[in-house]
Amino acid sequence: AQSTLSLLSPLRRAFLGIPFLYQRIISTTPITALIATKSPGTTFSVLHLDGTTDWVVAQRNALLAWTGHTLKPTPRIQSGLSLAHWGNTYLNGRGLAALSAPGQVYDLVLKEGEEIVLHPSHVVAYTVTKHLPQPFRLKSVRFGLQVPAVPSSIKAASARLMPDRVANFWNAMRGTSTYKSIARILYSLRTATRRTIWGDRLFLQFQGPMTILMSSRGVRVRDVLTRDDVNEIADTEAGVVPKAIEMATNPKVEESKTPQEEPVKIHIASVKGDGKVTFEETADLKQFVKQR
Repeated sequence: AQSTLSLLSPLRRAFLGIPFLYQRIISTTPITALIATKSPGTTFSVLHLDGTTDWVVAQRNALLAWTGHTLKPTPRIQSGLSLAHWGNTYLNGRGLAALSAPGQVYDLVLKEGEEIVLHPSHVVAYTVTKHLPQPFRLKSVRFGLQVPAVPSSIKAASARLMPDRVANFWNAMRGTSTYKSIARILYSLRTATRRTIWGDRLFLQFQGPMTILMSSRGVRVRDVLTRDDVNEIADTEAGVVPKAIEMATNPKVEESKTPQEEPVKIHIASVKGDGKVTFEETADLKQFVKQR
């Protein structure tokens, strides 16, 4: 067996964000190779390509290994999606391809006339048919938010800090056609940037007959955890999490100790005929009641 480091179209793959550095293994006798991923929370899938059906690997890092003399992976651009989902790999020929995706991978088989809408980050691979997946956008809902009025004290302070000439100049510029045209161009540029680069509620609509490999986890860690959450997890001491989970599932009920009742003492004052006052003390309230 011979193992060499090979580069596969580095310029095209680097532009699309697809890995281009692979280890090529050639052997004249049957051998066994073990492959793995960096993350333990991934699932492997093996594609059997018989030459009649081609596949498209939608995720950039999904393709791990492949074998077959006629199997050729080719990078392609999915221009209908945003830049984050441009990198696709087209598989044609005969052979085996090993794919990996985060979470659990599900095999969806669509029949003739069936449709499904999926998020691009959850689509691992799909078969090439006459119906290509089309970009699908959800309708947006606008909420009218009322902006609170600025207090008069802040207005007076800002008026004192800003000269009258500058304030009059900006107020006059806002009413001109040049200012409105520049604002309209910047707003259109921001909208186009969101749709093309980051995506604006963008999904993929598939139409059968088609076979789709879908992963259950498509979000990134930074989309779920903020920087403060990561720092808090890093600063937490080892062994604290199991104790917290145990306390949350099996809370300990503290027995409330009732204080012992102290005996109530009664002081009785008796006034005699000669005007003298005597005080008597009883040890218990029950004894005083019996005497009376």
